[in-house]
Order: sequence, then C-alpha cells, then structure tokens
Amino acid sequence: MLYLASRFVWFLLGAFVLGFIMGWISQNGRSRRFWSGGWSLLAVLWAGGAALTWFQLVNGVPAMWLETALLFVAVYWLGCAAGTLARRLEGHAEPTAPSAADATRSAAGGAAPATPMAAPAEKPADAARAGAGEEALPGLRPAALAEARGGKADDLKLIKGIGRQNEGRLHGLGIWHFEQIAAWTPENVEWVGGYLAFPGRIEREDWVGQAKLLAGGGSTEFADRARAGLVETSRDDGSAGEANVATLAEGGFEGRQPGALLLAARDGKPDDLTLIKGVGPAIAAALNRLGIWHFDQIAGLDDEEMRYASAFAGAPGRALAENWREDAGILAHGGETQYSRALKAERGKAD
Repeated sequence: MLYLASRFVWFLLGAFVLGFIMGWISQNGRSRRFWSGGWSLLAVLWAGGAALTWFQLVNGVPAMWLETALLFVAVYWLGCAAGTLARRLEGHAEPTAPSAADATRSAAGGAAPATPMAAPAEKPADAARAGAGEEALPGLRPAALAEARGGKADDLKLIKGIGRQNEGRLHGLGIWHFEQIAAWTPENVEWVGGYLAFPGRIEREDWVGQAKLLAGGGSTEFADRARAGLVETSRDDGSAGEANVATLAEGGFEGRQPGALLLAARDGKPDDLTLIKGVGPAIAAALNRLGIWHFDQIAGLDDEEMRYASAFAGAPGRALAENWREDAGILAHGGETQYSRALKAERGKAD
C-alpha cells in the first residue's frame, strides 16, 4: 500500500480533511458518541477486504482497486476520529452554562436527578399562554378552558386518532370536551393540526364529525370498541382526563434522561426547534419543559437519551426514525436542511 499512498498522496490528504470536517460537525463537544453501528459494519467489511488482499485471494487489477479503496476508507476514518477528538477538546475548553442536572447534582451531593428538572404541567391553568412557535402556525387557535367543566373531562380517546398522548396535548391546550372539538372551524382544525405536527390528519380522521356524534350522546364503531377495551391506545388506568397531562411530564420513559439539561434558554433566546423535521410546536414545548432549548443539545444526545427525550415529548421512537439529531447538528452550525428552508419560505409567504 506504500506505493499507492505515494501515488495518491494528495487525494488521501483530501480524504483525511473531509473526514476531519465530518467528525468535527457531527459533535458538539459533549457528545458521548464516538463509535456507531455503522462504523462497526464498515470495520467488518474493511477487515474482510483486507483479508482478501492479504491472502492473495484477489490479484491483479481488482486487487489494486481493492487496496486503494481500503486505503482511502482508513484515511477517511482517521480524519473523522481526529475531527471528533478535536471538537471534544474544543467543547471542554469552552465554558458552558450550568445544566439543570448539574445544579441538582450539586445540591444533592452528586446524586443524579431521578425525574426531569422542569415542573410537570399537572393542570393547564395557563392553557391560553402562547407556546413555542405558535404564532407562526396557520389557522386560528381554538377557544380553551382552564380546566374541565365540573372537574370531569370527556374521554377524548373515544375519537379515532386521539390516543393517550394526543389527549394529554389537547388538555394542555385547554380542550377537555367533545363539544369543544365539535365546534372547531376549519381554521381551528388547521391550527391544531400544525400544533400537533400532523397537518391534514384531523380532517382525514374526521375528529370534528366524531366529536359531534359523541357530544350529542351518540356513538361510533370505534368508540364502542374503545369502551370495550379493544383499542390499546385508548385504554387508561381509570384516571381519564387531567391525569394524562401529568403523565406526559413524569418519569418512567424508555432510554436514559439526558444529562445536559438547562433550566432556561441561554441568554433567554431558545432556538426554534420546530425547524427540525417532525418537531411541531407541541413537541418543542415539551422538550423545553424537559430542559432542551437549543439545537446543540439535541445534536449532542446519544441514542438512549434521544429515546428518552422523544418519549417525554409524546413521540416515542420518532426522534431516531426522523433523524432529529442529524438535523439539529446541521442547524446548530448555522446550516439549513431542506425542511427548514421550506418551512422558513412558507412562513415568509404567510407574513
């Protein structure tokens, strides 16, 4: 390979620099991710290719091309490793704002917090308060109630499309009764669809039509199945209504609670997390309650922390499936994703 290295020295230098850049931008200085499943697979393939050339199972021109590819992959990986280490060292050198977890550990003599730092929204007494990014949503926010009438909410899970998580989010908006949903205008439907980050779904599932039947004392086939306990997402522990709001902010989620949480946004200026594909205003508000305010916080989460944050925000599994971490890493370094550009353009037209 020494002959190949001397022949392609400038190209190899370019591969190293490219790897260094990719390693740098994929880290935020606090990430614990260094080796991933993708790198493991690549290492196995590299070792297999090296074995083919070492034992001369491949010869001639194919062997030369294989050795060249192995050389470039090895140099690129070294660049990634160097960029990652350099970014970590740079991140440790920068002073950071004390996190919520750090504050709690200091107060408790080093013990890690068992529950998220942000106070749970046990009751939506501030349901009328504007949340993160709400002013940019199309449509009109529906009328809200600070609490259920008579202290008893309707079981909104009887509406097809509303499970435990969506019921809790609607309660957070001050929506407690079928008649409230039945009274939604098309503008209200558009706003709530944007807030819950699934525009068009409310219309497709006809929440308003279902709510009108249920509010009038009627029923639907889905409601009958839900009452019979045949719909898993509509089952509850008997405390239907207000308890679901508190459940959204309690512990017990899959994964591991992130360590780099903040009591408030740095300098009072949170990043617009809705620029991440799959993060609507409701999820962004939940992440803020958890203590996540900035792109670099999301970019620095490992897989277990991503699962926890995703479940806490009422979207279990979505963070990894929709690549929130990758989008956040790009946005944290001043870049744009296809989704963020399209969203900003759409907001610009609305303005």
